[in-house]
Amino acid sequence: MTYVVTDPSMRRKIERWIRENDFCYTFDDVISLIESGKFQGHVFGDTWILTSIHEFPQRKTVHIDLVIGHLVDAIQAEPELCDWARSIGANLITGSGRPGWDPLRDRVKGWRFRGYHYSKDL
Repeated sequence: MTYVVTDPSMRRKIERWIRENDFCYTFDDVISLIESGKFQGHVFGDTWILTSIHEFPQRKTVHIDLVIGHLVDAIQAEPELCDWARSIGANLITGSGRPGWDPLRDRVKGWRFRGYHYSKDL
């Protein structure tokens, strides 16, 4: 995962994701979670995809938590990422993101829109 840690633009993008996701993590938390296996870092060309695995009574899911890099790489990575998810026994892959990703669903078949994610501090 040296690529993510040493590239200053990657670190800035990860820190932006941390801010946009209510500061639930620090940069060091993300790296520790990858090292512990709770998050997975997938590198495709100049694109980094962060995933997490979730097990429910009826499903095992892979959630795409973060995509940093180039759109072309991300689209090309999708079949390999899905193959990897199936190889670990997942039967569902999910992701959340900004509305700008919505038009891309036509480029990678099978994705359904399920809504946006909102939050409120209490």
